[in-house]
Amino acid sequence: MNRKTLLLGCALAAAAPITSSANAEDTEEATGGEFVEMDGIAVPIIDGARVEGTLYFRIVLEARDSAAAESLSSNLAALRTEALAAGAEFSRLRASPFLAVDAHRLSADLTESLRAREAGITRVLLVEVTAKSV
Repeated sequence: MNRKTLLLGCALAAAAPITSSANAEDTEEATGGEFVEMDGIAVPIIDGARVEGTLYFRIVLEARDSAAAESLSSNLAALRTEALAAGAEFSRLRASPFLAVDAHRLSADLTESLRAREAGITRVLLVEVTAKSV
């Protein structure tokens, strides 16, 4: 199998259940924050001097509160750059198009990297990750 896919959309669905507008304030309080979605990121998987494949992932940032969510939204370009750098480093050290991606480690690396840039991030939710060969 040339393509390994791991969808973690259920993590986002479990963290932010769908509710009516009358119940929206209770949901925000229960989940501990607001969510800021980021576009997908693709980085090359390089082995030696050869490009072996591509690591693709989508993340959602959980903000501490609504003020932090606004700050995250306004700094999304810089946060995306940081996520791209962290993803490239993970890809260089730990990714292969022929093995399952360690999603837990990738999420932890992204959380550590993005929290250092923006203190309002509670955690980084990895909602999709794929490693595929060229």
